[in-house]
Amino acid sequence: MAWGTVINCFYIPGAFIGGLLSDKIGRRRTMALGFGLQAILGFILGGALGPIQTKLPLFIVLYGIFLTLGEVGPGSTIVLTASESFPTAIRGHGVGLAAAWSKAGAAIGTQVFKPILVSWGDDTTHGTQAVFLIGSGFAVLGACLAWFVIQDSDTILDHGDQEWKDYLVAHGYDHIEWGVEDQPTATDAKLLD
Repeated sequence: MAWGTVINCFYIPGAFIGGLLSDKIGRRRTMALGFGLQAILGFILGGALGPIQTKLPLFIVLYGIFLTLGEVGPGSTIVLTASESFPTAIRGHGVGLAAAWSKAGAAIGTQVFKPILVSWGDDTTHGTQAVFLIGSGFAVLGACLAWFVIQDSDTILDHGDQEWKDYLVAHGYDHIEWGVEDQPTATDAKLLD
């Protein structure tokens, strides 16, 4: 229990570092950097797991940094990237859809990696190495997708709203009520005596 708590503490700085880097170098670069560094460390852990596991503090620190890098890159930027991809009117639905795909991927990944571990039988070291190496391969794929597919977004989110309104009007939805903009504000209200 105590080692699990120590390892879980490594998630916290990753989120802060990722948030700071997102503002400094952009979401795309932060995601690619986190994925790339996590892949490198994952390949190191996968390749030299036997000697690393004999020194428990070393393993805990390296695995903790591995988890930190996961939060620096995809952990801190995936929700930002998803939310910037949708106009305000459907942002909640879009982020929910992205989160659902993420959870489905996690569930599928758990089911895929379990047989890989079991296939090594009693040799848990080689099974764990295989999982690290395969996972690091996916991190390389994530870094490539982040770098080449995802666009940096420096735009104000409201700008996409007008494009969305224009799209809806062009497709026959001309009676659109957006709510907040058309509603009276507190400054419009009159006090009753």
